Amino acid sequence: MPSGRNDGARLSQDNSIYRGVLPVLPPDGALEKPSRKNAATAASAAGVRALSAQAIAFYFRAPVKAFFRTRVDYLAYARVVHQAQTELLARAVASDHTSSRLGLTLKQGWQWARGTTPGLLTTVIQQQGWSVVPQQILPPLIANVGVGAILYTSYLQILGQLHEESSRPTQRVFPPPEPIHTFTAGFLAGSIQSVVAAPLDAIQARYNHHDLVQGNGDKPRSIWSFSAEKLREIGVRGVFSGWGLSFLKDSFGSAVFFSTFEYVKAQGYYKFITWYYSGLNQDTVDVLARKRPSSQDENKPVVIRPHYAIEPMFLLLAGIGASFAQQVLLHPLSYIQIKHWDNLEDLDAKTEKVRAATTDKPRRRWGMLRAYYHAYQATWTQCTSEAALERKGTIRWLYRGFWWNTLR
Repeated sequence: MPSGRNDGARLSQDNSIYRGVLPVLPPDGALEKPSRKNAATAASAAGVRALSAQAIAFYFRAPVKAFFRTRVDYLAYARVVHQAQTELLARAVASDHTSSRLGLTLKQGWQWARGTTPGLLTTVIQQQGWSVVPQQILPPLIANVGVGAILYTSYLQILGQLHEESSRPTQRVFPPPEPIHTFTAGFLAGSIQSVVAAPLDAIQARYNHHDLVQGNGDKPRSIWSFSAEKLREIGVRGVFSGWGLSFLKDSFGSAVFFSTFEYVKAQGYYKFITWYYSGLNQDTVDVLARKRPSSQDENKPVVIRPHYAIEPMFLLLAGIGASFAQQVLLHPLSYIQIKHWDNLEDLDAKTEKVRAATTDKPRRRWGMLRAYYHAYQATWTQCTSEAALERKGTIRWLYRGFWWNTLR
């Protein structure tokens, strides 16, 4: 059969498929694959938008959690390992006189990168293996999450009892709670946290002064085994031996933090937008209103939606201001607490020697409580003595390094 007839028949058959009114659409089968692809893309985009909206909504419902300070340094052991390697590298660089200036600069840059959080984790995992994560890194993380959850949950529950509007599950609380409400709720929540975290503070005090690498060979002891052994050794009285300073830090620190944060976030925000938008003329108000009013009706108020960047800006200012105000109180108490922990470690060692030497004699019931009380006096005397040696006042000595510790 001639090829021309076949081409004509095929052309007429194809035209019958696309017959219709312009614009001509291909048959349903031709659209099946693109439609499925578009549906999958739309579903993915909708899912991402939903997750992003939930994350943003959660942050705005509970933004204060983003500014909490961690109670325990989960990289403490990694820093010990990094410090040991840094000293070895410094000795090697000092003894190497063949390296160029560029080589020394690259080594210093590499050492700085190893000092970051990813670098610390990589270094300690390479040296100790993956077992260091559940033994040394994961326990402090779990402790921080648990203590933070107790603090924030207690704060919300207490604030809801003191201020009824705060107990409602809304994005914005209006009228906002007064500073006396947030201060009281923060104080009580911090007090609860100090009681719950007392064993954690006792373990941290002893663990920071413990030889981290002693044990079987070069294998470090896990925090789990060390914590269980130390709690059995010091008992309940040892757990609460340094609780007075922890109570001051947690109760007043949380009170100052929450009251400052909530005041700047709520009262400061509402006062600013009231001051800013109340001074605008009528034309600017009509432009900024959600809907331009069709008539000048004085009985119908004009609703203006504030700029979307103002509220996040006040959230950031609230977090910075609350952290700074809290650090003003916590910084000197932290120095005193470190000195007190040193004295408690020495006191535990002396107590253990006395118990071993006088096993046949009855123990005095209030002897240890009296010793812990005198430990506070010894701590304060030690702080004033060191301040006098450096020819500084006690307050000035306690606030040394304040700006660096606050900014980092």
